[in-house]
Amino acid sequence: MKFFILFATSIGLITLSSCSSDAEKKTETGTQHETVTETIEESFAPGQVIDKITCKADTSQSYALYLPSDYGSGKLYPVLYVFDPHGTGKLPVSNYRELAEKYHYIMAGSNNSKNGTSWEEIQKIANQLFADVQGRFHVNAQRIYSLGFSGGARIANALAMNNGSITGVICCGAAAPAAVSPNPRNNYFFMGISGNEDFNYIEIKKYDKVDLAGHNIKHGLLVFDGKHEWPPAATMDEAFWWMELNEKRRSAQKNDSVVNKNIQRATLELQTYLDKKQMMAAYECCRKTINFYEGLADLSLFYTTYQTLQSNKEIDVTLQKEEAAWAQEESLKKKYMEAVQSNDANWWKKDIAAVNTKIKTAPKNEALIYKRVLNFLSLMMYMQTTQFMNQKNTAAADHFSKLYLLVDPTNSEAHYLAAELSAIQGNRADAIKFLNSAIKNGYTDKARLESDQAFVQLNKEAEFQKVVGDIKG
Repeated sequence: MKFFILFATSIGLITLSSCSSDAEKKTETGTQHETVTETIEESFAPGQVIDKITCKADTSQSYALYLPSDYGSGKLYPVLYVFDPHGTGKLPVSNYRELAEKYHYIMAGSNNSKNGTSWEEIQKIANQLFADVQGRFHVNAQRIYSLGFSGGARIANALAMNNGSITGVICCGAAAPAAVSPNPRNNYFFMGISGNEDFNYIEIKKYDKVDLAGHNIKHGLLVFDGKHEWPPAATMDEAFWWMELNEKRRSAQKNDSVVNKNIQRATLELQTYLDKKQMMAAYECCRKTINFYEGLADLSLFYTTYQTLQSNKEIDVTLQKEEAAWAQEESLKKKYMEAVQSNDANWWKKDIAAVNTKIKTAPKNEALIYKRVLNFLSLMMYMQTTQFMNQKNTAAADHFSKLYLLVDPTNSEAHYLAAELSAIQGNRADAIKFLNSAIKNGYTDKARLESDQAFVQLNKEAEFQKVVGDIKG
């Protein structure tokens, strides 16, 4: 069966639907922040996450807030503006509150910026957020940062590229900006973060190694073991520390005791890699140490070792294999995007089974390629299922829902959408079965289930109420 495919051919566009051609043509530079000389004192509890602060100038907009426990009127604090792809500001603010505490940051997470919002509207939301936070709190206007995940990362990066007052940006799970400017800035800091199973992993790697090469932008990349998700706190801690080091360079701070301890640790790590003949690990250790600490300590050992390793044949072969892997991964994605329109369910079952076998048996780096491709397919099938459901094309939605379950059988959302479709089609038994499967695979949103119109004919039945009662969280 063939269906007209709605997804874009670029994974970058898939993760932020507002990256339309109209958005890309916009070149507004955004509001330039000014140093706030006076603030009206209000009472906000420091040291705890506040779920919702309503913007004074626009009560339809709000943000989650964290003030470090030492927050007081006698000091200016760096601020981190956070953009979640679903507009859930509390999530990242809660995730990283301990880091905001550790590094003494004000953290404000937008509750309005989300995927599917036009770039023009995003700018209004961001400017309102900036103005409200900087008008009410003691912000160091020389230390303003943006942070985002997935579509929120594209927003954070576009804002940094276009707004001269943003010092640096941390982009997680995506890198390409939400809007393109003909005159982007090149005097800010960029840190990319990706899970090694993230379907956008290659995009972020290329952005760091290729797109930013030759630009006057200090940039780096951190990778963790995981999928397309907000990074663990330990990885984000490195990104915060990297921003702190950039500030130390900017303010000419040297002979820092913590920096010196970290250099000693890196020196021991490098020597261990060299002793074990782990040349690629030594190469990466040199790159990272130089990136983090150049200008702050004596790195002559790392520079010398790095220059020697650049001519090492093993390193050269490994880097060539990495570039070949990029091409392989993009080729696989293209293959599956074409297969969606031309291949039947039996073909998909056989091919996905073969992919899962390769994940179990192939060397780690190759297995990761196939894991990322499956995660790419999971997103693609999710988008197709939901778009056809919104169009009330249940036949097409059912087709993609089955493929969604095939490529990502442990994803609670795949089971939840299958339950919705079953209920819409009048198949109550399957609806309950899939809801139970969703819960088994981690579904926790009780409010969504209770208010979902797809289950209006079921919500009085005992089996449905039992499902609701089984939800934890």
